[in-house]
Amino acid sequence: MVEDEQGDAQLVLLALRNAGNVFFEVTHVDTLAKAQQQLSLQSFNVVLLDLSLPDSFGLDTLRAIKQTAHGAAIIVLTGQYDTEFALNALEIGAADYLVKGEFSPDSLIRAIRYTLQRIEMDAHNRLLVAALEAAANGIVITDCEGHLEWVNPAFCKLTGYDLQEVMGKQPGGLVKSGLQDQAFYQTMWETIRRGETWRGEIVNKRKNGEFYDEALSIAPVRDETGAIRHYIGIKDDISERKRMEQELQKLARTDSLTGLFNRRVFLERLELEVARLVRLETLPIALLMLDLDYFKRINDSYGHAMGDVVLSHFAELITATVRTIDVAARLGGEEFGILLPGADQADALAMAERLREKVAAAILPHEKGEIRYTVSIGIAALSVTDANCEQALHRADAALYTAKANGRNQCCLFER
Repeated sequence: MVEDEQGDAQLVLLALRNAGNVFFEVTHVDTLAKAQQQLSLQSFNVVLLDLSLPDSFGLDTLRAIKQTAHGAAIIVLTGQYDTEFALNALEIGAADYLVKGEFSPDSLIRAIRYTLQRIEMDAHNRLLVAALEAAANGIVITDCEGHLEWVNPAFCKLTGYDLQEVMGKQPGGLVKSGLQDQAFYQTMWETIRRGETWRGEIVNKRKNGEFYDEALSIAPVRDETGAIRHYIGIKDDISERKRMEQELQKLARTDSLTGLFNRRVFLERLELEVARLVRLETLPIALLMLDLDYFKRINDSYGHAMGDVVLSHFAELITATVRTIDVAARLGGEEFGILLPGADQADALAMAERLREKVAAAILPHEKGEIRYTVSIGIAALSVTDANCEQALHRADAALYTAKANGRNQCCLFER
């Protein structure tokens, strides 16, 4: 307590002493200098401050104490009430303002209690804000119409927008990518307006126009009457996770060297085509089995690295020859397969010949000399009598064996 009027000081001490079950330890000084000295030696919860002291007066007293109070709450005690003066005191940092002679012991105790509770609550709120500010996820608070009232630094880092650019704006107007339809956003708003939390994944756009994948949750915040007043959104950039998922899916479905489908995917598609043919008997489907001729010689003569170049080159020729609906795959080693939906044997033979001619005409440079290679192709039509894809594969393999036996670099149809 900083009070130079002994009578006023005694009244305050008496009120604190009769506070019932609350015990106050009070240090009383009568000048600003003594107050500053005590505040430098000891920490206090509350400073009861008279602004008119022998060595200081008015708001300057409050400013001086504020600098040395080290977080203690300051309750101003003054001899007269002036609204503007009181507001100035509160703006400078006073926690409360009491007029001498107009407050009862109970009101003084109440003011101290509320001040301490407010300090504790403010400290708790600062801790929460610090946690939100430090969070790695983007966090936003909007009003009930979705206008931004608060964002954390992670949101600015995620979106590329500065704080000044986003306040009062709606997130959709800032980061909407246009890749979600209106029904998507309608469902989201219907959910949160019912008072439920919405969770989902969304593609948004940064300030620089870059798209990114985001895991988003939006929770409504109700007031004491139960009305929704705010929404809290938590944003997590999952672009890298999505990229890894896509990469893993690609690795599970494709051959890493050639980029064509792998054997597992090819056999799955072949089984589906066999089942479809049984249902739709009028739709022809052809199967090609392909094998590079004398491929071992290439590996032995030029090395396995050059062998990989040949395999990749052959895959490029396949991709350039087949249609978008066709399914091409590397089945293993130098063996490949192509599935031609809607193609009969004549169509399949024509396509196979085009591919064979491209391969035979290709020349790959190498320091040991030009590399040429050829391919043998076996062709079989799927049949409604096929019980599974193994029967079709057996016929195409038999045709491929015939092409090999007849001198290689040719296409052969399966002959029953």
